[in-house]
Amino acid sequence: MNRIMTEDEYKEVGEIDKEQIFLDQRRSSFILRNKFRSLAGDKRLGVLWVVLEPLVMSLVYLFVLTVLRSSISSESIFIGISLWGLATVSLMSGVQCLDDFSGGLKCERVRTWVLVKPMFQFRAIDSACRTSGVAAILLLVFDVEISAVFSFILIGVSLGVAFEGLGLNFSRITRAIPDLKILIRYFMRLMFFVGPILYPLSLAEGVHYRINQINPFTYFVELSRYLADLDSSLTELDPYLAIFVIGFLMILGLRGYSKIDALRWELSAWS
Repeated sequence: MNRIMTEDEYKEVGEIDKEQIFLDQRRSSFILRNKFRSLAGDKRLGVLWVVLEPLVMSLVYLFVLTVLRSSISSESIFIGISLWGLATVSLMSGVQCLDDFSGGLKCERVRTWVLVKPMFQFRAIDSACRTSGVAAILLLVFDVEISAVFSFILIGVSLGVAFEGLGLNFSRITRAIPDLKILIRYFMRLMFFVGPILYPLSLAEGVHYRINQINPFTYFVELSRYLADLDSSLTELDPYLAIFVIGFLMILGLRGYSKIDALRWELSAWS
């Protein structure tokens, strides 16, 4: 395998030998382990906080809304809050991805797939962990069917990967204009109250309802509630619009992951 590098492009020609494949696999595994180590940091409970954080946040909101006598069931609130927290974390991870790539992983050192693979794996595992605590409560406390609980975790994984890919599309512009990261966070906080998280979608009317129709998060949370036989308006949503919105999200997500090579090139020794 020969590497050709110029100021305009970087490419590899020839065949990759088995030794190189083995080395790339080890690099990929190392990056994945390193991401989990950085996630744990100096916390005593380490990675366990990935499970506890969304669980504790959901319990707090659940308590407050129960006291206020919310018009939606406790299980539905649990699902909505946990999935929204996951969506926010995943989106911001994609938005801020260039901060991770600037840590010496330049294009002349490793192939792009060596970075994409652990990034994808980490987001999938992280999403599964963040939904597993809530899933356990749904199963043990609220007696939700086990098939719906496992579906909830799979929906969470799909949501996490898709929203991280979506965030990757904004990473270049937010690196050039850091203030946009703050605006994105404010936008996500606003959408927390606009989306069907703390109340059923059936309460939304007019413009509010139409906004939720084009909000991809709506379909993830409504599908989760529908499979758990809870407050859901999934069957009332336009199926063609649903296919378009989710399909567009997936296209943007794939585009985001496919742009990683170009993003890394900007951070290479040539930039």
